[in-house]
Amino acid sequence: MKKTFLLLTIVAVLAMPMAAMAAAEFSLGGFIKLDAFWDSTQEGKNMNTVIARNNLVNGQHGRLHFTSQGSRFNFTIKGPKLWGATTTGFLEMDFDSQEEGLSAATGARGIAAIGASNSYTPRLRHAMFRLNWPETELLFGQYWSMFSQWYPELLQDGPFQITGTPTARLPQIRFTQKFAGSWQVAALIGDPNGITNGQSYNANIDRTGGESAETPQVQGQVQFAQDLYGKAAWYGVPTPFTAQVTAGWQRAFIAEQNAQAFRATGLDTFNAIANGAARHKAVDPWVVMGSLFIPVIPTHSANLAGTASIQTSWWIGQGVEAFGWIGFGSQVYRFVGAGNVGGAVSNVFDVDLMARFGGQIEGQYYFNNQWFVTGAWGMSRAFGVGAFQSGGLGIGNYTRQNWFAAASDPVNYHNEFDLALWYRPIKAFKFGLQYAYNRTNYFQNLRSGTAATPSNVTNLGEAHRVEFVGLFFF
Repeated sequence: MKKTFLLLTIVAVLAMPMAAMAAAEFSLGGFIKLDAFWDSTQEGKNMNTVIARNNLVNGQHGRLHFTSQGSRFNFTIKGPKLWGATTTGFLEMDFDSQEEGLSAATGARGIAAIGASNSYTPRLRHAMFRLNWPETELLFGQYWSMFSQWYPELLQDGPFQITGTPTARLPQIRFTQKFAGSWQVAALIGDPNGITNGQSYNANIDRTGGESAETPQVQGQVQFAQDLYGKAAWYGVPTPFTAQVTAGWQRAFIAEQNAQAFRATGLDTFNAIANGAARHKAVDPWVVMGSLFIPVIPTHSANLAGTASIQTSWWIGQGVEAFGWIGFGSQVYRFVGAGNVGGAVSNVFDVDLMARFGGQIEGQYYFNNQWFVTGAWGMSRAFGVGAFQSGGLGIGNYTRQNWFAAASDPVNYHNEFDLALWYRPIKAFKFGLQYAYNRTNYFQNLRSGTAATPSNVTNLGEAHRVEFVGLFFF
């Protein structure tokens, strides 16, 4: 009898978590991706790095690369009802935590090449759950930024990241409300990003990452979406005319340092700081973006043959990397300098956030329900930058406050063009072939050769890519 009772107890204990899990339904999804490409400059897999200058030998020979690093898998969890709302969860991972690329300054490889015997590192992409009522949604967890909805349907992972069309994710709490049939408003508070993109000029006082912020990142969005005259495809889904305005802001702190000591050399007009000590200065990264999706040749059914669309997004802001946008490591600061103080080079900061604008436009046409073509162009440009001086690549001599720093080899302008042909014979398989052209214009020129016999001076880097992908969705 005791053995029977013990057995029943064990079965009951083991059954309790199973009973709890029975209230949820799990489904597995994702895709396996083969990515094969030839680059003229050994550009990073995601094309999210600036292009090495054309006169850098190390960066100007081609490479052929095959990878399955962009494969993903996810779990969708359908939970029980709560407060009258349906509940769902979503967990997604890929293997893209390391990106191969080149140093724009030297053309040298920044991360060792990843091979079949050197495993890719798993990365958490999304981990969130949400409560949905008929016109209201409440989301908790790591998910897309509000700026991330309209990235073009291209072959590379994270298309147009470097131009300011982001694929950013952040831990957040988001509220979305639909009203009047076609309108939607949303707001989120989330994890603040650091404004230095991992760069630290003084480890003692220049805190990087989210620790440099005293506010959450806040984002807001207004959207109008209505079937005015038919729909067109967006990632294969019939989508109506849509207009969005999205904005974001946060406050962060960064160090200004050694300015008075440098000022004593007579080379600058930086703000004086008592006794040459550093101080923390509040800065306010912000960005505003407008987006449109326009069905050009619409459909009134699920048949996409002969349809066409245009999607475009344009943004303006300062310190935009603070929003998790993949961008230029030098684009955050407007005034950075260095000088010879007491026989040693000393960093000085009179910090301001660089202002930039950019965006992208995509056109897409479906020949039939299996074959379609995507053409896209994106760009990012600095503005409001004063005169610039450099003694070559690296630190120059600065005589005025509005002279732009060369310490990080800042980028003035970057743009990318892609033309992709897609074939999706059935829902589970998708194949693509693409040509891409990337161009980076730096503020400063870099000469090759020697100081005595300089040659091939340029501020331009260009790259070409031919790429093939095959995807199996499950």
